[in-house]
Amino acid sequence: MMQRADQNSSGEILVVEDTPASLKLLSELLGNAGYLVRQAPDGGLALWSAQARPPELILLDIRMPGIDGFEVCRQLKADPGLKEIPVIFLSAQYDTDDKVRGFRAGAVDFIAKPYQSEEVLARTHVHIQLSRAQQALAASNAQLTRTLDELGSAHAEIVRSERLAALGALVAGVAHELNTPIGNGVLAASALEDRSRAFFGALAEGAGVRRSALERYGADTAQATALLLRNLHKAADLIECFKQVAVDQTSSQRRSFELASLVDGMAKTLAPSLRAAGATLRVEAVGGLAMDSYPGALCQILTQLTRNALLHGFGPDGGAITVRMAADGAAALLEFEDNGAGIAPDGMARLFEPFNTASMGRSSGLGLHIVHNLVVNVLGGAIEAASAPGRTRFAMRLPLDAPGL
Repeated sequence: MMQRADQNSSGEILVVEDTPASLKLLSELLGNAGYLVRQAPDGGLALWSAQARPPELILLDIRMPGIDGFEVCRQLKADPGLKEIPVIFLSAQYDTDDKVRGFRAGAVDFIAKPYQSEEVLARTHVHIQLSRAQQALAASNAQLTRTLDELGSAHAEIVRSERLAALGALVAGVAHELNTPIGNGVLAASALEDRSRAFFGALAEGAGVRRSALERYGADTAQATALLLRNLHKAADLIECFKQVAVDQTSSQRRSFELASLVDGMAKTLAPSLRAAGATLRVEAVGGLAMDSYPGALCQILTQLTRNALLHGFGPDGGAITVRMAADGAAALLEFEDNGAGIAPDGMARLFEPFNTASMGRSSGLGLHIVHNLVVNVLGGAIEAASAPGRTRFAMRLPLDAPGL
């Protein structure tokens, strides 16, 4: 990164001109306008001066003895520390060949001879401000890159997964969501540490411990431990969901399978969770729907939708889930419906966005976002949702022959 003059100054300019009168004229004009001006009467001195202290802008004459302006510009652009310095060539007004060669060498603009004061100052000001803006943008991008790198390997995996939507929201959301359980865990651990230090300090002093104090210490320890475990489990669940989003989709196994058999197998896998919640799952299967697709993604979709119904749709009395399938030309129609509480209208607008959960604190809010990404980005399909009290339905249209990842 090249060094720049004070950003509050007008700027530092290197003027390269072999004609003494022109060099003096330009230097005085720019100096009177508040610029710090350095002079170089030939190409060799210009390169030496730029390497010694990079200016913000170079006004470079083309026709010079020895190293001409084109060669000076090429050498500047070949130097990693100098290549970002904007170069304005000084040339004859109608010399088109010079302009073409100059742009190819890396110039950003031209000022025609004889010089017009207003034009020199205007072009100088524009390119210095543009250069400063580019430098500020580069610095901001570098800082952003460093910040993203510090998020860790999990975030790096997400960045590499180009198929995921709303990537920035995912990264920011995970960091925000993790703060709460980790902060609660740290608070509980700190309180437990302070309580233990006081308790064992009293023991070390030989003062003895009353039964009531021991019971109080035991109760405090149990409470802090329970709080720690609860928040650690919440953080672990969030990270697990995040890993599911971050996984490299190109590693998914593709194969041919029959949709009804796959759904039946998933129903059996989910049976223990359904029984524990007092819920049922009925499959209305249609045979003959052969797919060449990604069964792992389909299984994950059904699992996430089931978990979402159990967690957010059903109360203590459980509920019923129905999975239907039908053929639609070169696609399969897969419908997932539950008779739970339904989704509020204001929640429907953001249903598939990350960290949008109807029961804050009960889930990560990533489940339906995962479903949407799997349906659209892995299976190449589409998904729609509709909800009312007592009925929530997710309708998916999935190509029988999935697109390649």
